[in-house]
Amino acid sequence: MLMQELIHMTVDHYYIERGLARGGMSEVYLARDQHNGQIVAMKVVRRSAGEYYERFRREARAMGNLHHPHILPSLDFGDYDQWSYLVMPYIEYGTLTRRIQEGPMPMEEAGHVLEQIAGALQFAHEHGILHRDIKASNVLLRDGHYAYLTDFGLVKSIEDEYSLTRSGFLIGTPEYMAPELVENAATPASDIYALGILLYQMVTGTVPFKGTNPVNIVMKHLRDAPPRPTNFNKDIVPDVERVILQTIEKDPMRRFHTARALSNAFYHAYRVDAPPVPIPNLLNLTTSQQPSVQIMPVSQRKSTSLGMSQLRNIPKSLWIIGVTVLVLVLLIFLISTLTHKTGQELPIKPHVTATAVTKQPAVTAMVITRQPGATGQQKTIQQTSKHQMKHAPKPLHQ
Repeated sequence: MLMQELIHMTVDHYYIERGLARGGMSEVYLARDQHNGQIVAMKVVRRSAGEYYERFRREARAMGNLHHPHILPSLDFGDYDQWSYLVMPYIEYGTLTRRIQEGPMPMEEAGHVLEQIAGALQFAHEHGILHRDIKASNVLLRDGHYAYLTDFGLVKSIEDEYSLTRSGFLIGTPEYMAPELVENAATPASDIYALGILLYQMVTGTVPFKGTNPVNIVMKHLRDAPPRPTNFNKDIVPDVERVILQTIEKDPMRRFHTARALSNAFYHAYRVDAPPVPIPNLLNLTTSQQPSVQIMPVSQRKSTSLGMSQLRNIPKSLWIIGVTVLVLVLLIFLISTLTHKTGQELPIKPHVTATAVTKQPAVTAMVITRQPGATGQQKTIQQTSKHQMKHAPKPLHQ
């Protein structure tokens, strides 16, 4: 077997010490770089493996082109005799599978891992690359906390119509496969579905669909509703459950459109002290038509609904003080307004006119008389001097 065949051999300048894992047609070994003494992981596949060899080369190219803090980097790639090899950093802790086997992860821990993997997947999608095999065993944890997305063996360009899928077979891991992959090509939405299954697994300790064979599992993805995460973990709050179930909707248009949107929605769902943020509600709408829906933490919704009851609980004495102050403020405002208006009207005397100073007093006055025979007793105004007023006959009142 390949595992035994390469142990204690030197491939190029890497001395292989022991085997680490086996999967498909590839093997992973622990090796030592004889140039610098660094311990590395070396993935090896036979060059005669046909389709698997092609996948291996695609993975090597993808890892060489995707430089992200949470994508496991490629240190070296080459051919040696009948093998091709890919050299990567050795992550001692192991895979996310090991952590999940210890039990459901607390929301904050799951959110921390999700943020890192979602960031790596978002980066790959933005560079036109689909992963197509998101699962717990393809996430490595350094020191149990720092996450790397790895194993791009099924990587595919978003624009590439060419597929390495053999006729009659499905590519990927059945427990994480989006239902549309039965008939359609992979898309970013199918990667996000797999990420949603992984999130479900992190917080519950199990995947939603299991079966006796791959076909049975895939059929469950197609037709069965996933069990509610709260069936496995009672600590999951409704907002968190809603985010998870939206991510694994069978209709791709109802899922989150990006890995980052999923990560942000999950963070604001489990952090009850965090402000709500808009998340997409993808109900058969195009990207440009997506409305924004807010996830309001449960604690915040309760405080909003209790607003009126809190007002009714204010002591009566405080109500009296408040009303008194309000009345005083209104009185002061009214008095100030009246005083202002009075001060403007006092200087205005429309019945007094000023004349130029002459030798005789020229003070004028208005005498109001009633003209006999005038309709409606029309009033006339006569202007007369002070001297004329003295000798003028008094008007008769009819």
